Amino acid sequence: MYLGDLVSEDFVLLQAGWNAGRSRSLLEQTRADHVIVHRRETTDGDFYYLYSRIDILDLLARADASTPIIRVLDLHEHTATPAMDALAPAPSDPARAVIIEGGRLVGFVDPRATTRGLESLPPTRRGVTRSVTRGATRGAAPDQHPIPRSVNADFPREVEMDAVASLLVSLTAEAGEGPSLPTALPTGSTIDVVVQSQKGFTLEGSGDGSLSVTTEEEPLPIQFRLRATELGTGRIRVLVFHEGQPLGAFTVAAEVVAAGRPTSIERASRSGEISEVRVSQPDLSLLILEQSGADPTFTVRLSAADPALELHLRPFGPIRLRMSALEYFQDFFLDIENLPLTTAQERAAIEPKLAAKGSHLLETLLPEELRVLLWSIRQRITTMRIESEEPWIPWELCKLQGVENGRIVEGPFLAEAFAVTRWIPGVALHPDLPMHKMAVIVPDDSGLPFAESEKQFMLSLANGGRRVESIPATYLDVHAALAAGEHNAWHFSGHGVFRDPNPNRSAMLLENQEELTPEDISGVVRNLGQADPLVFLNACQIGRSAMSLTDVGGWASQFLKAGAAAFVGAYWSVFDEPAQNFAKTFYEKLLGGATIGDAAHQARAAIRPTGDPTWLAYTVFADPSAKVV
Repeated sequence: MYLGDLVSEDFVLLQAGWNAGRSRSLLEQTRADHVIVHRRETTDGDFYYLYSRIDILDLLARADASTPIIRVLDLHEHTATPAMDALAPAPSDPARAVIIEGGRLVGFVDPRATTRGLESLPPTRRGVTRSVTRGATRGAAPDQHPIPRSVNADFPREVEMDAVASLLVSLTAEAGEGPSLPTALPTGSTIDVVVQSQKGFTLEGSGDGSLSVTTEEEPLPIQFRLRATELGTGRIRVLVFHEGQPLGAFTVAAEVVAAGRPTSIERASRSGEISEVRVSQPDLSLLILEQSGADPTFTVRLSAADPALELHLRPFGPIRLRMSALEYFQDFFLDIENLPLTTAQERAAIEPKLAAKGSHLLETLLPEELRVLLWSIRQRITTMRIESEEPWIPWELCKLQGVENGRIVEGPFLAEAFAVTRWIPGVALHPDLPMHKMAVIVPDDSGLPFAESEKQFMLSLANGGRRVESIPATYLDVHAALAAGEHNAWHFSGHGVFRDPNPNRSAMLLENQEELTPEDISGVVRNLGQADPLVFLNACQIGRSAMSLTDVGGWASQFLKAGAAAFVGAYWSVFDEPAQNFAKTFYEKLLGGATIGDAAHQARAAIRPTGDPTWLAYTVFADPSAKVV
């Protein structure tokens, strides 16, 4: 069991730079038991401070409202609460700590606290993928009843540097340690396992295998061999599929120690019960896996719904970038943002320039074998889902190309050719979008000419079965509404602010320059996922200059891991008028019965004639076949 399995999310996040008045107002509107204060105004890194809500309210009540809480609470590096990795082994008597996973605040452990907050959260928000179903399993007799099984991964807790260790993945009748992913599949069903080395290890040999659901309680496991390559805590990701559809994922951690040092013979067990799938399989699924190592390396695994194509997690790659993905694609977007659009001649030149960018992207990201295959099957595909943990790569902007009569022929962008959506591996897909209670956030002081008309359009979507509520664009009001978890859709129109080199601190501007950041989607705010909402961040700009990245990936990850059913955003800040028109067409089509993939596809086509790159800026994280119910 890991520390992350014990985490509580019953907290409110405060920033050390806030004043006492604002902090007190936020705490008075919430029932959370704990408060985490984040201090990042230091060259020594981030520091977190864990308090009970009652204790901190008492201190704030005695302070002047304008005093920064860093002074009210007398925050110093030596008084910070220990920050622990979510994948650190959980001791029998865990100490009080703030828990971090992949640089992201996920919660806290406090032996003195009650478990009310932990137990009240739905399973998705404690690392558990919710189960979904999709009917009979292909190849299974229709009268067969599903039987419960768990996927279990077994690996040494410690491995010597440069040694090879075995990861055993098996199906068991009972769940082991760690969170469960509840499911059951009929006997005879095949479960596919893909192993991804995320840090500290490299695969030796194949990284995939299959297990069969049988009546045996413990059939033979699959063995994967991994070599230790980096001292410290290593991470191995186990992803589970059925007929090309994701069932769940979990991470196994092990400590890589110096060669010759005595190692523990204890093995760590990590398990997750498999989830049935009730989403429709898209025509084509691309699973993008980043591998650990000196250079950024990606492997693509391709699956197709049409069995005649014989594509079932077929691997392509590896693909190596010459620099970090973040650095590479910041430059890529900067080139697009600097395209001149003042004159008709400049706008006419946009199309070939974008085409060149898309072709270069295809050749950079996809190996030749995969490029040839995509070209050959392009007429047999209408829907595509791209699953990727990295948030920086705009896979939708790859431009298809092939060779005909000895000449290179350019085709459409992926987002132009197909109804393309993205997703994050291991997060449960949602086939339904409720959208019967929508929230709209439009700051009055944004200065965007079309902001008010976009707001009025959103309010006009209300009907007998759908409510649309305008949320005041203040931090306190937005925080309270998100934490209530009552809205099935969130639409924000305003400015996005990108902060390099840590884009996870990028922000959406509220009124009076207040900021909402991806980090704010933590603690009790993650209750937003209880309503399975669609989240649309329409980050706009004024005029034809000063475009910027919006860190759509950080936003998407935070919202989806909180339980959002879909996320729509733009890689870079987009122009006001076409942004509004994209949103109008998107909602009209989606609420009219189109799938979310088709709605986004038609919205792109509607604004493409404007002559600027806005139509390519949007990305959609969702099951492409998801519909409003």
